[in-house]
Amino acid sequence: MIVNQSNTVSSYSAEDIERIIDSFYSPTSSLSSVQRQELNKVLENLQYSSSAWTFSWKLLDTTKSASVQFFGAVALCNKICKNLSELDENQIQQLFQQLTHYLIFHASINYKQITTKLAIGLSHLILHMAPDKWDNGLTSIIALFTQSRNEFLIQHPERGHLIALNMLTLLPEEFSRLTVSKSRRSSIRLELDKEFSTVLNYLQFIISSYSQPEILSKVFTCLAKWLEFGISVLKVEPFFDYLFNSLMNENLFNDVSECLSVIFTSPDALKYPTTFARLLPYVLQLETLLDQCITVGNKEKAESITKLITQFGENLPQLIVQNAQSHNFCRLIMKCTCMNGQYPIDETCSELTFNFWHALKEEIASSEENNTSLELFRPYFEHLIEILITKGQLPENEDVFSSEDKDVFRTYRTSIADTMMSMYDILHIRAMEILGNHLLISVEQSQSWQRQESIVYLIGAGSEYMQAEDNPVLPHIFSLISKLNFCNNRIINTTLAVLGQYSSWLGTHPDILQNCVHLCFNALSNRDLIQSASIALKELIKENRLYISKYLNDIFPIMKDVLESVHVQSDDRIRCVCIIGYILSAHPSKTVLEYFKILLVPEVNKLIKYLSETGDHQKENICITLNFISVLITSFGYYGNQVDEENMTNITEVLCCILRDLDSIFQMILKQYGDDVQITEKICEILSRSVTILRESSSLVLNTFLQLLQSMGPNILHSEFLNFVRNTLLLFSNNADSSVHPLFLAVTQKFGCLFNEEWLRNHVDTVEDVANFFAQIIKKLPAVVHHCPDEAFVLFIQFMKHGIQMHEQGVSRSISTLASNFIEYTKSNQRAAELLQQHGLEFVRILLQCIGTTSPRHLIESLFLPLFTLSKTYIQWATQWVQQCLNDPNFPSSSAKRHHREALLKILSSERTSRSSFKDHINIFASACREPTLNDNLS
Repeated sequence: MIVNQSNTVSSYSAEDIERIIDSFYSPTSSLSSVQRQELNKVLENLQYSSSAWTFSWKLLDTTKSASVQFFGAVALCNKICKNLSELDENQIQQLFQQLTHYLIFHASINYKQITTKLAIGLSHLILHMAPDKWDNGLTSIIALFTQSRNEFLIQHPERGHLIALNMLTLLPEEFSRLTVSKSRRSSIRLELDKEFSTVLNYLQFIISSYSQPEILSKVFTCLAKWLEFGISVLKVEPFFDYLFNSLMNENLFNDVSECLSVIFTSPDALKYPTTFARLLPYVLQLETLLDQCITVGNKEKAESITKLITQFGENLPQLIVQNAQSHNFCRLIMKCTCMNGQYPIDETCSELTFNFWHALKEEIASSEENNTSLELFRPYFEHLIEILITKGQLPENEDVFSSEDKDVFRTYRTSIADTMMSMYDILHIRAMEILGNHLLISVEQSQSWQRQESIVYLIGAGSEYMQAEDNPVLPHIFSLISKLNFCNNRIINTTLAVLGQYSSWLGTHPDILQNCVHLCFNALSNRDLIQSASIALKELIKENRLYISKYLNDIFPIMKDVLESVHVQSDDRIRCVCIIGYILSAHPSKTVLEYFKILLVPEVNKLIKYLSETGDHQKENICITLNFISVLITSFGYYGNQVDEENMTNITEVLCCILRDLDSIFQMILKQYGDDVQITEKICEILSRSVTILRESSSLVLNTFLQLLQSMGPNILHSEFLNFVRNTLLLFSNNADSSVHPLFLAVTQKFGCLFNEEWLRNHVDTVEDVANFFAQIIKKLPAVVHHCPDEAFVLFIQFMKHGIQMHEQGVSRSISTLASNFIEYTKSNQRAAELLQQHGLEFVRILLQCIGTTSPRHLIESLFLPLFTLSKTYIQWATQWVQQCLNDPNFPSSSAKRHHREALLKILSSERTSRSSFKDHINIFASACREPTLNDNLS
């Protein structure tokens, strides 16, 4: 094997490194994945080793393989960027001379990859030397490559200019990647700012002396990088005319576009509005170039020009609103928005303009002369709505779309809807009137379903703005719904979505709601429309339950067919169950029980069948069926807190009857799957949701529930189990003769049997759930906790000790809350207080160790809490225990000096310390303890 594991990186010779690289990058390499990982680690370490200063030059020899040469260039670049401090001044001067020599040589043989790396290294070297060690560095760099005595550069002066331009481009770009102090960065920035005039003069010289696109394109890239660096736009104003003229040069177009894009999006736009106003005529002249592109079908170039136009407008909406040429600019933008053709097949420009219209709307809305500005631009906004209708239409033949095109068009339609929302925001009811008029025309003229669908889609975008009861346009629009051309599922889907979006408004217009409900019913019979129909109907029922409940006899057979269909998706099935539950909740208990029997008997029969079969899929089927029952019960009781006493009595009677009937099948399931987490979760979910709905009335079935809990295995302690126990305790624990008090003790006993370090590590989610459960019960129901034996209190303390050392954020937060609540609880329980006193010193020692060294730093946000509560509850104990721990100068870390320890003790013994102040002091103490680790990381 090439790599000797006992070797240090400094012991590898250049020849060794060359063999490693060739072996690693060889296309015929037979290295295993483990060997490749080992080699990769060695190569990474070699790049930053001290020997890289030497071997890099040897690897750059042109007789070496391309991979070897490139590795040498990368290593040298990385060393210069990260470890230049390893060299003295003489070595840096030698490095500079060698680097420029190699850079010119590799440029002469057109080895671009290596030239790029060497140029980056040289730029970092120059930035390091400026300004103290190399005044006027940019002038010298230009002279170095353009006035060189190097034979190659003498024969090819344009290559020297290319290198110089590349260096001038890299310097502002690499400045952002420098790892230097703030003061050093500031001095380098000042030097670059000072020398930018040299760069400008040089660029103007290049423009006047050369015509080769290869050289001129570098001028625009260089300008762009200096502008991104922060050079003021004012300094490049002399280039404006040349930049726009250069757009006509096909070979320079892309680089000029990028440079102009940087100018248009510059933060200077707000500082120098007059300067940018002088750019507006240039931007308007882009229309000629845009027309040429459209004529010849150059879609990519048209997109670039549109991007420039819209970027200018987006960044300068105030200028557009106030400028005399604002109409010309808006007309140009509108031309881009309504560009002919199907997006994204024929054109890709229209979408780029949407942000401009939003920015213009925002500017007008925030303007002091809001009304005047709105009237000025209103025609454009109104025309934009008409364009959005057209551009948002689905194609007549969707086969023209690839799968990627479909995704792009879907996103495009979302952008259209967002733009329409801006129009609602600025035009208010007028926006809806325009859509209503177009919908009426489309119906009267029997226009295509695609156009009608697009109008309806945009109506849906206004649901957040237009749901006022007295909206005069909506009745007119919804009266046209039944007249739409429903010859395609797409328009039906869109219409159904809009019905759901306007469910609140429809609730105040029952005459219109009737037609909408029937549309949903009819759509449920179509397998492809079930999703949208069920979503719409669910929203309509949630807002208008009592009205729609009268359609029970119409909808139930349809829903039953949907539920029995094997083609229905699980989410759609559950949604349909919800709808039935909502509707049934408005009917008398006798009617409800009849329908529940129709629904549940087949489901119970399924469960019996699954229990008689074997196979893993049967567990999944049982969970699906239990979920059906859970959703039906939950949706039926969804309105329990919104109904009168009579209806609540109906709900109670139905649920208690159903739950008693289901008890036997639940017991059968638990007899077979009592230890299964997923199945018991579903049963506990049903019990928990039932208790939440029934509240005090759940006492009627409480014994049944408790027997089900007893049938579950000893390892069942998941969140749904705990939710049920918590809800039950909160409801019934205040009863003097309550039978639920043993529930809490049962949980502690279960947890006690499972509790050990390995179990904690392997069940992090459960640990968090259990800690939250105990914390809540201790806080809210201390009377329940009083019934616990001493063993339970010891368990809490042991849980606190082990849990506080875990590194998961959720667990840390939950355990800290548990510890804080338990410490506070012990004030009311002498037995618990005595046990805390026995174990308190050990707990505090563990807690301080976590704060000081062992726990991740971000956990201090929660770890401080138990110590804070202890100091407020038992100030003497807290001070005494912390003092005992900190008497050891090496605990929790030797970095915590005497004054750090004294400050912690002082804050502990202060009775007036706020929680936030205490946390700040704990953070300071934690930082002091971790100082060596921070220094190690920095080094």
